[in-house]
Amino acid sequence: MPVMNEELLRSLPNLPDILAKLKSGEYDLFGGVVRHAKGTEKGGQIVGHLLFPGDSQQTHAQLQQLQDALSNGMGSLQTGMEHLQQSMNVLQSLQTANLVMTGLNLAVTTAGFVIVCQKLNKISAQIQAQSQTIAETWKLVSEAHERGQLTDEAHFRSLLLSARQFCEEGDVQHLKALIPDFHKEYQFTKLVLERHAAIPASATQRLSDVKLLQDRLVNLGLALSHVQAKSGAVKFAHESLAQLESDIRALNAQRVEGLTSDRAAASRITHEQFAGLTNFLQHGKQMLPALAYQTEVIALESRHPGVLQRASGSKEIMFLAA
Repeated sequence: MPVMNEELLRSLPNLPDILAKLKSGEYDLFGGVVRHAKGTEKGGQIVGHLLFPGDSQQTHAQLQQLQDALSNGMGSLQTGMEHLQQSMNVLQSLQTANLVMTGLNLAVTTAGFVIVCQKLNKISAQIQAQSQTIAETWKLVSEAHERGQLTDEAHFRSLLLSARQFCEEGDVQHLKALIPDFHKEYQFTKLVLERHAAIPASATQRLSDVKLLQDRLVNLGLALSHVQAKSGAVKFAHESLAQLESDIRALNAQRVEGLTSDRAAASRITHEQFAGLTNFLQHGKQMLPALAYQTEVIALESRHPGVLQRASGSKEIMFLAA
């Protein structure tokens, strides 16, 4: 039975002690999770979770207000300033990563899932438009046979349309049957990205294709997690998002390692290519707090059913005590 104790879920602006401890460095913030800072008596333990409004513009405004509130008093001790800067960097990441700011709670809410499906359809259309270069990109993992591109595209669109329909109708049995197909699409996209990450030249020569496929991977991971959550497999929904965060981190690390170990490839990178690659790697890094937030949202909704609906209706950032 859902328990919504007023003492557990409160508006963050009404909790000045939380803001004060974030300022002093006693608490740290990553994604939407507030923890006791490392080195303190309860270092690493969760204090509570931030839940953002359902409207992206409201969220942007609230994050800016939170940054401004934390900025006040930066003349404190150096250690406090370092912790504060870390928290503010995370807030900045939440604003710049497109996961949170284009529809909150993407992995859980129906509205969020619709946004994910729309993004996947847009990515799919871009892949079709770039069919020639994308075909060469696919070729790395499909040398033994030709892919039936139109058949694959039709299957992919059918998968998204069916998932959205079954989610809205609450048809759990048919929804569960779609999970293997989501896994297949996710794993195939991941394999292509891993193959390219191992080739240093791909980081520049195929960057536009790689960016497109990485966006596809992220949104497939969100869609898979949503379908699992709606099917009642909350544990696996949580694991899928945690795996997505790990995969993005690993792909970035593999790309950097490949370039640093191949001096010949690195020396051929132009200034323009280097700027594009740097932005791409930074974007991958910036989305990690947002993915961590999405992961926590899944866990929170399973422990406190209905909490997201209430938080989404608020115009302020809410704080859910651990």
